[in-house]
Amino acid sequence: MGTTFNIPDYELVIEIARGSYGQVWLARSVLGSWRAVKIVQLSLFEDPRPYQREFNGIRHYEALSRGHDGLIDVLHVGRNEAEGYFYYVMELADDQVVGQRIQNADYTPRTLQSEMSARGPLPAEECIDLGAQLADSLNYLHQNGLVHRDIKPSNIIFVNGQPKLADIGLVAGSGMSSFSTGTLGFLPSEGTGGSDADVYALGKVLYEISTGKDRNAFPDLPASARGLSGREKLMQLNPLLLRACASDDGDRFETAEDFANALRQLNAPSAFAGPFSWRERRLIAIAAALALLLVLSDALLIYLGTRQPTEQTFTAEPLAPSAVEAPLQGKYESDD
Repeated sequence: MGTTFNIPDYELVIEIARGSYGQVWLARSVLGSWRAVKIVQLSLFEDPRPYQREFNGIRHYEALSRGHDGLIDVLHVGRNEAEGYFYYVMELADDQVVGQRIQNADYTPRTLQSEMSARGPLPAEECIDLGAQLADSLNYLHQNGLVHRDIKPSNIIFVNGQPKLADIGLVAGSGMSSFSTGTLGFLPSEGTGGSDADVYALGKVLYEISTGKDRNAFPDLPASARGLSGREKLMQLNPLLLRACASDDGDRFETAEDFANALRQLNAPSAFAGPFSWRERRLIAIAAALALLLVLSDALLIYLGTRQPTEQTFTAEPLAPSAVEAPLQGKYESDD
């Protein structure tokens, strides 16, 4: 039936994902907390060096994972030399339906891929917000000397609604170029060794979630706006995607931070572009519109109220003799 793994203090409940070098399990701790456990097996590698390199990458990543909200937290790393595997315990992605309120093994992780499957293309404004948050996460990773090397919608999860970079098994030191690591369509021509390759992959992710088209169709845009919300915003986003995914790496954003700042500027012109989500900004805009209507209606009532008394006073006052009539009246009297 397969290898039996011994993960101290955790019960492996169900396998929820499988990759080239291991599996991810839904696990329950001795305290009843739900976690994700990834197990990486030496036997699945043709050469032990990549296995050791992946272990070193996780060990480095674990030390900084909890320093940024946009990275999945690694809570523990362990190794079983006798059985030939290492493992790491992570915070668990939200369930697609019940979020973190998980009661049993009926669990489906909420990822950016599952969001697209459930909702279709996401509103461009939401994509811009997501992109800026993820670019911030990448920038933190890059500043600490690591690259992700496998950015794609299924590797972006939500934890308590917060988007996070996950599946960090391919995380490695910057400069370790590879043409076989990563996912086709998200790989730039030069491979996955540099930080700009992560930015390239993120650009392809934003292309997919904003247009609903496959990454291999880039840079084509949908022929019709039907089914897409925020068509105008999508047109504003498109030049940034063209730059992030440029064929020549010299034409791309220099850093993930530059990409994040450019994305934020798309939503920055309004007064509601501060630290609010796109849903919060929409609610604020509706509230502002209602407040404006209330002010205008009050002003109209005040205006009508001041006009009516003026008209009544004007009609009630007797007409005074004009300056012309008085001299004429005096002339006729003197002639008599």
